[in-house]
Amino acid sequence: MQEILKNIFDEKIIDVLSEVRGKKTIGVREVSRKTKIPVSTVHRIFKKLIEADLLKKKKIGATHFYEVNEQSKTYKLLEKLIPEKTPIEIFTIIVSKEKTEEIYLLDQGEDRASVLIVGNVKTEKIQEICEAIKKEFAYSIKPLVLTRSQYENMNSLNMGPNVKKILYKK
Repeated sequence: MQEILKNIFDEKIIDVLSEVRGKKTIGVREVSRKTKIPVSTVHRIFKKLIEADLLKKKKIGATHFYEVNEQSKTYKLLEKLIPEKTPIEIFTIIVSKEKTEEIYLLDQGEDRASVLIVGNVKTEKIQEICEAIKKEFAYSIKPLVLTRSQYENMNSLNMGPNVKKILYKK
């Protein structure tokens, strides 16, 4: 369903809506950091969401916070249309914004997953993302990071991993 919505609506708006869903208060910078969408764009989207009665702006001192208006009819409709993202979906969105060419799901359980990431991605950055996912969702992701040539060499030796699902392909 979310993929259909992304084809109809601006993908950034869907990502912002997914991020604010289920939260009582949230800030522009927090959403920007989590979605990797520029602060100015998130601010513009928040303005539209306020106009649509989805968010309410609150000011505490010099700081602006936004509250989700869970009582609005628009929010109730969107809640049905935009399901909460799974930890592996959140991981895929964040990692795909790095220098990632492909992400494959190798194995998955209720509270864990193993993934293969192909690209010129810094392993340390992937580990940070995995730790953040584990901390926030109690979901463990074990990544294997390979460059394109390492991946092709493994495949040429028939040592390629058993891929369950393609999560991302550039």
